[in-house]
Amino acid sequence: MNHIKKYIKSASLSLAMVMLLFSCTNDDGYFKGDIVKSDLAPVVSFTASETSVFFGSSVTFTDTSTGTPSLWTWNMPGATPSYSNEANPTVLYQSAGVYDVTLTVRNEHGADETVLVDYIEVTAPPIVDIDTKAQVRYTFDDDNLDSDLDKGIQDITATAGGATQYAIRPGGGGAYVCSGSNPLTIPGYTGVNGAGSRSVALWIKTTHAGTSGLVHWGNAGTFSRSSFKMQNTGVLRYEYQGGGHNASTVVNDGTWHHVAYTYDGDTIKIYVDGTEDFSVSGITVINTGNTGETDVNIGSQLGGSVWQGTMDDVRIFDTVLTPAEVLTLSEID
Repeated sequence: MNHIKKYIKSASLSLAMVMLLFSCTNDDGYFKGDIVKSDLAPVVSFTASETSVFFGSSVTFTDTSTGTPSLWTWNMPGATPSYSNEANPTVLYQSAGVYDVTLTVRNEHGADETVLVDYIEVTAPPIVDIDTKAQVRYTFDDDNLDSDLDKGIQDITATAGGATQYAIRPGGGGAYVCSGSNPLTIPGYTGVNGAGSRSVALWIKTTHAGTSGLVHWGNAGTFSRSSFKMQNTGVLRYEYQGGGHNASTVVNDGTWHHVAYTYDGDTIKIYVDGTEDFSVSGITVINTGNTGETDVNIGSQLGGSVWQGTMDDVRIFDTVLTPAEVLTLSEID
């Protein structure tokens, strides 16, 4: 009988201990009081890739906490996404303002939190006079192929390989319709050659699913081409024969898109609607025109891969547009 009582007492004690353990956890699931080894709890800290950016820019936050956290909770008002459980999230800020960032880190021993007040400052891009930078620009206004001569841009009239066709882009102004047989050439203008810095920007609209040249120069030959095109999958590509890189956003959806690329002798960036869609660095092999320079083609790749769709405001630069400048171009009607 005493043995049975002793067993019951022992079982009751075990149940009481279990209840105590459950009652000693906080809302995060960690033990309270002496059970928490506070000296082993993490100490929170983090950094940001940039703390002052233009809207439309990405910021990467990097956890630098000590104590080997295993859980992260980020709160980033004003960003997309504004909440993350990743250790090192990348977010997009699309509205001007000054924003706090909060990080809570946890491990099995405890948690720590910090709030950096007014940590991220987001401002509107500066107003830039991009027109003065372009070597050539074609707006197709007044249903012609004349270059835009405002502010000293080169005076070169493009020539068409077939009957010219025009349309109106939303917001007003002309646009050029490429039917598949009327690509353009800029006579006597060979673009930017060697490894020189360059940018190309234009508006496009198409539902075509074939590989198509947008703006091209440079003869056939390894690393000799500078070719901005659309793949048959509907994504953009920058190609230099012997190499090339695809972006990811599909642009042959029948709506207007502003597209651009830049190259600075090392890094290629491709933009869609003012936002960076692709970037790769360490590209130092490009030597455009090394096997022969060509006139710039608009709407084809040396007469092949002819674009089928509508395009407008074609600009070629011998400088690298900044992200803010690309964004500004994408907002111009």
